[in-house]
Amino acid sequence: MLSLPTRIQIANTGPLCVLVAAVLVLASCATEDGRTLAPPVFPPPEIVAPESTLPPEPTVPAALQLIAPWQDGSEIPVRHTCQGDDVAPALTWTNVPSGAVELAVTVVDLDAGGFVHWILYGIDPQRTSLVENEQPPPGNQWDNSAGTYGWSGPCPPLNQLHLYQFTVHALNQQLEVADDAPATEVIAMLNLIAIDQGAVAGTFVRTE
Repeated sequence: MLSLPTRIQIANTGPLCVLVAAVLVLASCATEDGRTLAPPVFPPPEIVAPESTLPPEPTVPAALQLIAPWQDGSEIPVRHTCQGDDVAPALTWTNVPSGAVELAVTVVDLDAGGFVHWILYGIDPQRTSLVENEQPPPGNQWDNSAGTYGWSGPCPPLNQLHLYQFTVHALNQQLEVADDAPATEVIAMLNLIAIDQGAVAGTFVRTE
């Protein structure tokens, strides 16, 4: 028969043993088919990419564009040539750069050594078009390569195909050249001070 102190010792340690045993049983608990349950698997934490600290890509302004009554590279209507009414065509342009001080329009025969048919300058940069046969204010046109003032329509040698380039120049300063400067020199200066240019080409064959 156990003595009283031994009983007290068992009584005092009994609940602790039960608690430890219960933890061990839960930790190694088996399924009904005898397999041991694996510890729970939690999904990995979501990885959030840090916000980019790079500056945004700069916006490239649209290029200056010139629009003529014909498609680029196609035939110029006869009415704008020496074989017709010889009137300047209507022209429209878009995307004038914000730094433009004035605009200029030129027409050059690329198959005649850069023969200049028209130089019109001093155009308000807020304008976006010229009407057909528009007559600019005096002093806003330069003598062409034929030595005449204003528009001189395409007029190549008989039965020869020539290519003409119409250009709108956006200038960052007013045009300043010598009063007797030839047309080719004026166009060279326009190309030098232009901050953007838009062009359209056209062909013409004189048949009479």
